[in-house]
Amino acid sequence: MSNSINSWIQNGDWVSGTSKEDERFIGFVESVDAYGTVKVLVTQCDRIEAVGEIVESSLGRLDKMSEEIQADEADLLSLMDLALMTRDKAWFEDLYSALRMVQFQAAPKSGAGKGPSFGSGGRRVTID
Repeated sequence: MSNSINSWIQNGDWVSGTSKEDERFIGFVESVDAYGTVKVLVTQCDRIEAVGEIVESSLGRLDKMSEEIQADEADLLSLMDLALMTRDKAWFEDLYSALRMVQFQAAPKSGAGKGPSFGSGGRRVTID
């Protein structure tokens, strides 16, 4: 599990790894001390009781997870709803751009100038 990226693990990073009790987990880093002991808030684990708990591991037993998320159209639409509910215009615009890219990549390549439709019938959304 050990690789050079482990030296870049810091607070807030998503990691997968093994705890000192040999439990497989996914979570995010709460803290890293000078000795390489990492405290991770567990979001998924092979021991259900560990979910929501903070476990300790060492840098050598962790892998930093990729920050890129491959979202499909349904995921992006759900996140756009959340952005609207929270009135986060910048996030909504980022998600809309990502949605257009996903739709463009999925659209048939025949016909010049035909882009994918958003499916809203030209409906505009206003965010305060």
